[in-house]
Amino acid sequence: MLDIPARRDDARRVATSSLAAFRPRRKDSDAPRAGGFGLAGRVLVVTIGFALLAMGLFYVARLAAFRETWLHNKMTSAQTAFEAFDAGGLNELSPDLARKVLGSVGVKSITVSTPSGRRTLSDSEMSREASMTVDLGSETFFDSIGAAFRTLLRGPGVVIDVTDTISQSGADVEITLDETPLVEALWRVSNTFLNIALMIATVVASVLWAALWIMVLRPMGRLTSNIIAFGERPQDASRVIAPSGRNDEIGRAEKALAAMEDSLAHELTQRKRLAELGMAVARINHDLRNILSAAQLISDRLATIEDPLAQRLAPRLVATLDRAIQFCQATLTYGAGSELPPERRAFDLNKMVHDVVESARAEHDDAIDYHVDIPPRFETYADSDHILRVLENLSRNAAQALMAKGAAGGRPKAIRFAAIRTDGVALIEISDTGPGFPPDLRARIFEPFHRSTREAGTGLGLSIAAELVTRNGGCIDLAPPKADDFYCSARFLIKLPTPERAALNSPAAAPQP
Repeated sequence: MLDIPARRDDARRVATSSLAAFRPRRKDSDAPRAGGFGLAGRVLVVTIGFALLAMGLFYVARLAAFRETWLHNKMTSAQTAFEAFDAGGLNELSPDLARKVLGSVGVKSITVSTPSGRRTLSDSEMSREASMTVDLGSETFFDSIGAAFRTLLRGPGVVIDVTDTISQSGADVEITLDETPLVEALWRVSNTFLNIALMIATVVASVLWAALWIMVLRPMGRLTSNIIAFGERPQDASRVIAPSGRNDEIGRAEKALAAMEDSLAHELTQRKRLAELGMAVARINHDLRNILSAAQLISDRLATIEDPLAQRLAPRLVATLDRAIQFCQATLTYGAGSELPPERRAFDLNKMVHDVVESARAEHDDAIDYHVDIPPRFETYADSDHILRVLENLSRNAAQALMAKGAAGGRPKAIRFAAIRTDGVALIEISDTGPGFPPDLRARIFEPFHRSTREAGTGLGLSIAAELVTRNGGCIDLAPPKADDFYCSARFLIKLPTPERAALNSPAAAPQP
C-alpha cells in the first residue's frame, strides 16, 4: 500500500546558485604588504603602549616617593645634628662651627620647637628668605605627586622651608634648604628610570613580536596567501589549503577554510561541466530539431496508410515527435536565457501512466511486469509535459536497473505506479523490485552527474526530474524501503498539487470545467 512519509524540506533539492562567476577581483590593497602595519603590528603597539603606561604610572609614584623620602632624610639628619650639639648649648657655637654643622646636613637653618621652648641653629651669612613652605605632615599622595613634578621642572637656586613633626620625640622641626640638590637627584632618578623603561620595552617588544610572528602572524599570512591564490583559480582543487594540524583557533580556521574551499572547488567543477554540457546540448538540439522535423513529415505520411496497426500507432508517433521538437526548442530557448514558465493545468494522471507503461512494454516486451494502481480520472495540476518526462525518467531508470542487475530476493522483475490524494496534494509512488540504492548513495541521488543506476549513464536523469517537480510546485523524495511490501526496493514519492488545491491558492489559475 502507498504510505505517507513525514513532510520534508522541499527546498533541499533546489539547485545550488551558480558560482561560475565567482572570481574575486584582486585589488592593489588586497596584495600582501611586506612590513605592513597589520593586526600583529597593532597588537604589538597596543601591548607596548600599555606596558609603557604601567611603567609611567610606576614612575610617577616612584618620583613622588623619592622626593618625600629625600626630604624626610633631611629632616632626620637635621634633628640628629641639632640634638648632638644641644647638650653643649647652641648659643655657645661659633659661627664657623654652626656653618660646618649646617653644611654637613645640607641645610641653611634648623629650628626645633618643643614644649620647653623654641631653638634655632642658623648662619646669618647663609640665610636667605624662603620662597615657599612645604608641610610634609599635611601632604596627601596626590599633593606629593604634584609637588614632585613642580620641583623637577623648577630652576636651580630655589630656597624652601620644610616642616614636619618627628613622631619619636614629638618635636616640630623646620629646616630651610636650597632645592637644587633635590632637583638634581630627581633628574638622576628620571634618567635612570627612562633607561630601564627603554630596555624593558625593547625586550618586551622583541619577545612579543617573536611570539606573535610564530603563533599568529606567520599562520595568518599563510591563510591570507592561500585565500588569494585560491580566489585566482577556485576550480583548482590543488590550491585547497592543507590544515597544519594545530588545535587552536587558527587550526580550526584552517580546517573550516579547507572544507569550504574543497566544497567550492567541487561546486565549480560541476558548474563547469554543466556549462560545457549545456553548450553541447544546445548544438545537438539545433541539429536534432531539423532531423525531427523531417521525421515528422514522414510520420504524417504514415497516418494515411490504411493498415490498422499504422492507424493506431501513427497518432502517438506524431505526438511523440511533436513533443521532441518542442523540447528541443525549449532547450534552445533556455540556453538563450529566456526560459518559459511551466504551463500548469489539470490532466489525467491515470491516462499518462498508461501511455508510459505502453511505451515501456514495447521496449522491454514481457521481461518486466508493470502494475498501475491509480484511480480512473485521477487529476493533478502541473505541466503535463514536465510530469511525463519525470515518469518516463523514473520508469526508464527502474527498468535499466532491473535488466542490468535483476530483481532482489528472487522476486520477478516488476514496477508499480500508485497514487492517492491526501491533505490536498496528489501523492504518487513509483517503486520496483530491483536492487535499490546503497545507503551511502541515497543522500546524493538527486545531485547532477551522480550515477545511481548504471555507470554508462550521464547522472542527470534524477537531477532533471527533481528540478521539473520543484518547478511545478511539488517535491520528490526517495522513501525508505518497506520490508513487508513486495515492491520494497527503490521507492520514489512525488507530491504534486491537485486542481482543488490550486483553485484555493490562486483562483485565477484554477482549471476551467
